[in-house]
Amino acid sequence: MSLPKRVYEAIGLGKVGDNSHPIHPATIHFPIAFLTLANGARLVYGSALNFNIPFSADSRNLFTIASISYASNILGLVTVIPALLTGFAEAYAMISANGLYMTTSNGEKQMIPKVKTTLLHAGINDLAVGIAAYNWLKERNAVDFRPEAHQVGLSAIALMATFYAAFLGGSLIYTHGVGVQRQGKGLEEKTKKMAEIKKSM
Repeated sequence: MSLPKRVYEAIGLGKVGDNSHPIHPATIHFPIAFLTLANGARLVYGSALNFNIPFSADSRNLFTIASISYASNILGLVTVIPALLTGFAEAYAMISANGLYMTTSNGEKQMIPKVKTTLLHAGINDLAVGIAAYNWLKERNAVDFRPEAHQVGLSAIALMATFYAAFLGGSLIYTHGVGVQRQGKGLEEKTKKMAEIKKSM
């Protein structure tokens, strides 16, 4: 195996010698936390303006909320980079090994369930990250980093997208065993299950 491929597998997939623990699940916690805080604070800011919440009478409070949202958004965009790169590496390895489609016992062609979930997971995450990037571009030159009204709506979408994408990520691990069946007993169970599937087809 060439050195670039070894480096790619070590950094992207966590494969080092016989040890193979996926890196992607370990990289997602910071961007989820920071982007959730950013979008949540932006929603609080919007609510304070629209519903005349008592503390919103003090402009310093609104500035603090807008600043927290802006700073958290930047941290989310920075920490999401390793999550996106390792996620892409996992998806690429999965599709390279399995392909996109499978043939059912009826002879019908359908997308492999874990690949379908992976592509949906990736697409929804890309939407949330795209909204975060857009919010950063809008707020970096705004007075006191204050968001516009439409950004509050986008943050509500991004918040729901982040949670649903995280749910799909959990489904990939716990339902489909993605990334956790590369060695030891998990690999034995996966090999056995794959053999049974091939036998039944």
